Amino acid sequence: MIEQQVTESFLTKNGELVFVRPLMPEDAPYLVDLFENMGSESRYNRFMQPADQVNIDRIWTEAEKIAQSVTSTSYGLVAFVDLPERADVPVAGSRYVRLSAVQAEIAVSVRDDMQNKGIGTELLRLLIEQAGAYGIDQVVGTVQNSNTAMWAMLKNLPYRLERQSEGSYSLITLHIHEPDSRTGDWLDTAADFSPEPQIIW
Repeated sequence: MIEQQVTESFLTKNGELVFVRPLMPEDAPYLVDLFENMGSESRYNRFMQPADQVNIDRIWTEAEKIAQSVTSTSYGLVAFVDLPERADVPVAGSRYVRLSAVQAEIAVSVRDDMQNKGIGTELLRLLIEQAGAYGIDQVVGTVQNSNTAMWAMLKNLPYRLERQSEGSYSLITLHIHEPDSRTGDWLDTAADFSPEPQIIW
């Protein structure tokens, strides 16, 4: 039962209880379920290309690869909600993959009918806290400039954000650990930051 493996829980903006636990090797079915409940725009924002005509076998292969690659160099979280039609529904996932001793790449996904409820922001926050606890100083990612939901998530996080535009998307870096001497500098920069854009597993 999901509740027996839960490490965190929180309420959505609508008062729904969300259970969060680490991604496990047997979680491929949950990742497939999450993918199938993401629309065209959400998939495009996640994979940076259209992903509506992907063969189901390919989806399962990728999901199994992600779920089974939980090692010292990667870590994931899965969020569940009890919906009217069934219990323990996977509604979001987040994951980081370590690129070096101090840097990791992040991704977050939320199924379409559970977006704009604060789930993605909270899951991203928990993931980054975990990364920081394991010695990671920076997390990086790629975000479509049109992905307003993701930019809103990033803006709500208490970390300095660097953004480098590359046409229709931007490369982002979140600084988890920084010397106190840098705090004043990035607070001034943050005052001028006006994002626009998203994530997934």
